[in-house]
Amino acid sequence: VLECGGAVLDIPGGALVYGEGRAELTKNELRILQALMEKHGSVVSRDALMLRLWQTDSFVDENTLYVNMNRLRDKLRSIGMENAITTVRGAGYRLG
Repeated sequence: VLECGGAVLDIPGGALVYGEGRAELTKNELRILQALMEKHGSVVSRDALMLRLWQTDSFVDENTLYVNMNRLRDKLRSIGMENAITTVRGAGYRLG
């Protein structure tokens, strides 16, 4: 379990709880959020996220990361976490 800014990430359960809201996460969404929560406030590079998600140096289309990130952002918004993840142009993503 990871806690950050009032949000609780239940890794074994695959869900995020924030206030009264709960979002069920896919495996990739969980991995992305876990990486961002572990580095809360710091930028996590796209390369680091892609390596964590697919655990390979082989080429994986960056659009796949973009789609997963958008789905995760939608789920965070649905439980009241507006603008929780920011894109840092040319660097990666940051939580908080």
